[in-house]
Amino acid sequence: MGYFLAVANRKGGVGKSTISVMLAHAFAVWGGKRVLLIDLDAQSNSSLILTGNAQWIEAQKSSRNIAAYIEDRMYGQNPIADYIMRGVGDIETDDGKPAPIDLLPGSLQFEDMQDELISHYSRHNTPFRQAKARCSEHFRRALHFAAPLADLIILDCAPGISNATQAALRLADQVIVPFRPDSVSEFAVDKISMIIEAKDAEQLIATPHNERKYKCLANYVRPGGQDQVFIDTIAADHPTLVTQMPMSGDLANAFFWSPERQTLEEKYGTAVQPMAALFRELSAYIPV
Repeated sequence: MGYFLAVANRKGGVGKSTISVMLAHAFAVWGGKRVLLIDLDAQSNSSLILTGNAQWIEAQKSSRNIAAYIEDRMYGQNPIADYIMRGVGDIETDDGKPAPIDLLPGSLQFEDMQDELISHYSRHNTPFRQAKARCSEHFRRALHFAAPLADLIILDCAPGISNATQAALRLADQVIVPFRPDSVSEFAVDKISMIIEAKDAEQLIATPHNERKYKCLANYVRPGGQDQVFIDTIAADHPTLVTQMPMSGDLANAFFWSPERQTLEEKYGTAVQPMAALFRELSAYIPV
């Protein structure tokens, strides 16, 4: 059964989708794992990185996306495999074969579909809190059907805490929380950590770092060391990876889809070094 890894933060603009795709690339090529990325963000950034515009548009037209899958499960038992795009991405393995990455694409309709799901469970005067809980459980069960399909299932979560994100955090075996080194991120990490662990602030403080199921990742770190104060502040209160992802032109350019397959070294350029460091560090925590 697959290992569920969620990438989440309440704050937008911290690089959740790029980190999700980077991990998919790394574990598929260097780890030799079958990877499935599930795009839970209506912006669909990770889907566009892995498929390009034309293939993503076709996935919307053919209803092969996360919104269609979740909605269809309200009325039937359509298997999740029917909605998945196989062999996506522009990366090849060392022997020249396509990287084993599959995708359940994102959809611009995903937010509307979540509202529809709440309405579905609010029928017959069901209290809103109960309907919301049933909606989250609907997502959790639907996503859990992906377990047999890959060694590693990466859940790319939207900003904020939607029903889908809550379900992903409950389902995840581990959560990566990317953050920018700034004061706003301190508050965002504090908030999402309590949601991940289902604990209040006092209970969370009493929980040792090595017993929590999330790890923070400093992203967009600028040269010169000025960001280290923010990183150290977050690391004092939360389990934080040693690896830091730099603000890098090569890293930014790596997330433009190419019609030609490339090696990781060709795609990521100088950014392949911090990417490899992140892969090595996470490999010690992710048993796949």
